[in-house]
Amino acid sequence: MVMDNAVPTKNIFYAIQIKGRFRDIKLRSVPKQHKPYAPLSAIIKKQPLFYSKNIEGTIVGFRCPPFVEGLNVPGYHFHFISKDTKMGGHVLDFTIEETMLQIDYTPKFFMLLPDSEEFYKADQTINREEELQKI
Repeated sequence: MVMDNAVPTKNIFYAIQIKGRFRDIKLRSVPKQHKPYAPLSAIIKKQPLFYSKNIEGTIVGFRCPPFVEGLNVPGYHFHFISKDTKMGGHVLDFTIEETMLQIDYTPKFFMLLPDSEEFYKADQTINREEELQKI
């Protein structure tokens, strides 16, 4: 990815904002979920995809270093919202037209776990690696 050339190291976290006009963009958005929650790998099979061309808006996201795998997904993760706020979702692909890129470097990672009985009783030993690879 072009942004890899704009960062001094791949070993820290980056918050990224890309604002402007996109030649084309492909998004997904998962419908609202209800308990009991299905695995993400099952949900995305029914996800709607959205495509747009020549659209103004903002992409925001993060780049996580490879060694955080297991706590977070390494690499880039982006979401988009159109300037008129009528279209948005998880970014699958995009082509920039005229944009401004801002990158914030941070060597810090803070994780806050849920403080609830439901979380305390949840089985967190399930390995979701195979599911994540499908997404």
